[in-house]
Amino acid sequence: MNTFIFSRGRTQTIKRHLVFWVACFLFAVFSYPPHGAFGPGNGIDVDGVTRYYEMVLIRSLFHFLCQMLFCYPLLYFLVPVYLWKRRYLRFAGMLLLLLAITSFLRFVLFVFIYNPVMRALKFYVNSLDQIAKNSIIQNFEGPAFVGFLFISLKLFKDWQQKQNDNLDLRKENANAELLLLKAQIHPHFLFNTLNNIYFFTLDGSPQAKNMVKMLEDILHYMIEECEQPLVPLDKEIAILRDYFELERIRYGNSIDMQFEVAGDYRGKVISPLLMIPFVENSFKHGASRILRDPWIKLFIQADDDLIHFSLTNSKPAEEMPNDKRGIGLYNVKKRLELLYPAEHLLVIESTMNTFTVNMQIPIQSFGYER
Repeated sequence: MNTFIFSRGRTQTIKRHLVFWVACFLFAVFSYPPHGAFGPGNGIDVDGVTRYYEMVLIRSLFHFLCQMLFCYPLLYFLVPVYLWKRRYLRFAGMLLLLLAITSFLRFVLFVFIYNPVMRALKFYVNSLDQIAKNSIIQNFEGPAFVGFLFISLKLFKDWQQKQNDNLDLRKENANAELLLLKAQIHPHFLFNTLNNIYFFTLDGSPQAKNMVKMLEDILHYMIEECEQPLVPLDKEIAILRDYFELERIRYGNSIDMQFEVAGDYRGKVISPLLMIPFVENSFKHGASRILRDPWIKLFIQADDDLIHFSLTNSKPAEEMPNDKRGIGLYNVKKRLELLYPAEHLLVIESTMNTFTVNMQIPIQSFGYER
């Protein structure tokens, strides 16, 4: 139905107009009074139901042809050329001219086509004087209602189409912003991890090869698979495990790391790269700067339609000068506002010795499109 109403294709437009005019035509036919509608001798009680409505159908058809002659020039020429451009005097003058032209065409149509048809079928017809009078009067009565209805529906459709276009534009802008934010996450993560590998290669450890391989897998996931709006939740969690493992290799036993996942997270999907920026920051700005007993605790709880992310890390009692959390936290906040404007929960708490992130976001099962 939405496609039928708002499609701009020629075929759908023709179908819409046909539906409108047929509906108006049927309404006019069945709303005619059953007695004495068109002069003496016309009525169901005189002509019978079949013959009476034969006359009504013919008469209604001619009236609606005249109304079409009025409505289309009004809607597709006078309104956009004069009314919307606030040329009101010209609009009024052109409207009067249109009424005069359509009154004349109505008179010609009824005299030279309608009357011969009705006489051939032995129906009552008006005199030329009455037809001339009706051509003026009925040109104001019929088109006044049908034209108003026709224009109202057209204006409503155009307004609704503009609303839809604005919504599509907002979605496109939001998608473009999401792509930009994800593109910013990639180098941020890359530089941090390469820095980790660099420190490890200084000792000439063979573990550097394993770290490079893990980094390759992570980057392949982030660059290739994360282009999709939704990714498997188990892969997102696997990336977090790999990141923890890279940091574990780098720091050894100098940092106490805890990573726990609860619930059934298989067969679920989530928007990508919403959790790893917090993990990056917990290492870069927190535990790695503490010389004595640093620690990081990550807990993820997967429910049927929600995932709970809780990350707490130790941090220096005093912030270092110009210590900034980078673009990671800003990106996640911004993406959460775009992706889940009224469905997410994000609480960040910073005390003298700890930094805590609690996040709750929706998840869906495979095959579900957001």
